[in-house]
Amino acid sequence: MAKEGDTQFTFPGPTRETVVLDWTGLTALAPPVDCHVHLALDGVDFAAARRRWDTPGEITSQVQNALQDTLRHGILAVRDGGDRAGIALRFRNLVTGGAMAGPVVRAAGFALRKPGKYGSFLGRGITAGELDSALDNLVRHGVNQVKVIVSGVVSFTDYGRVGALQYTAGELATLVKGAHNRGLPVMAHASSDAAVAMAVRAGVDTVEHGYFLTRNTLELMAEKGIAWVPTVIPVAAQLHNRAGNGTDLAQPYVIEKTVDRQLAMINEAVALGVTLGVGTDAGAAGVRHGYGYLEEMALYRQAGLSPAQILQCATVNGARILGLDWGRIEPGRPAALIALKGDPLQEIDALRNVQYVIVP
Repeated sequence: MAKEGDTQFTFPGPTRETVVLDWTGLTALAPPVDCHVHLALDGVDFAAARRRWDTPGEITSQVQNALQDTLRHGILAVRDGGDRAGIALRFRNLVTGGAMAGPVVRAAGFALRKPGKYGSFLGRGITAGELDSALDNLVRHGVNQVKVIVSGVVSFTDYGRVGALQYTAGELATLVKGAHNRGLPVMAHASSDAAVAMAVRAGVDTVEHGYFLTRNTLELMAEKGIAWVPTVIPVAAQLHNRAGNGTDLAQPYVIEKTVDRQLAMINEAVALGVTLGVGTDAGAAGVRHGYGYLEEMALYRQAGLSPAQILQCATVNGARILGLDWGRIEPGRPAALIALKGDPLQEIDALRNVQYVIVP
């Protein structure tokens, strides 16, 4: 057991010792899961983080810090959405092999995108004719899921504008079928109702971001059992990150309106029975690993969800999205749990007071 600040971490290894922990007055909780991160980025300086990709010592230090910050906030598993260099996949292997301490990592390797379209830092440009070989390559690398980029990103200057669609409906359906035939779930980067609807009809497992989707599309997601990871904080954070993004006077209004709409749709999704996961897009501008998670949950609270509903999204739903046998504390389940001061069912901010994390 190692001590990090006020939080203590236990990492059971091949030789186990009996350790007595005093949890008097603490609340035990199934661990939160961050359903969308980018370990290759730091959330502080995109260009600087990219430069570290070519310097082994610097990128190792960056990722180690990200993993420790994640644990310190009580997050015991993350799902990485890809990077062109395969950095997250490499560090997943180090954590899994016990060479580095960290949360459970589920990695996509490199994302699939159309050549010349958005996402060059996330993955490789893959034509429709190359999809089978790309999927086989991902299988050889042992990825946990496939990440496909269906659309561009949300505009911060022109409300409602989203980057263009990439793969056609037929190409996307072929990609999803190929991934599923290889035993891999598919996470789809998709904003705009057209992009989300196309991803849902293609049978993806989760929709990431999902800005400007409609009630009709949410109903289809509920019907098909497709989960949604809304990632509100990477947009909301731009209200405090304007200098670094060259914003103009129109942007704050556009950002606020975009966030407000996303929060309204989160509330609607819960009412319709859509499975929601909590994902931060950590590594995106203004979203640091671990720290952004509390901000994302605060936005869910602003959307009208109760603390109990938010915890459901963060723990049980998150574990399900990552394919983990977690989310409940009971005999026979993995010993993945956290202990904190306060009662998160009364006040979600109690998650700021994590005292122990136990990683299986």
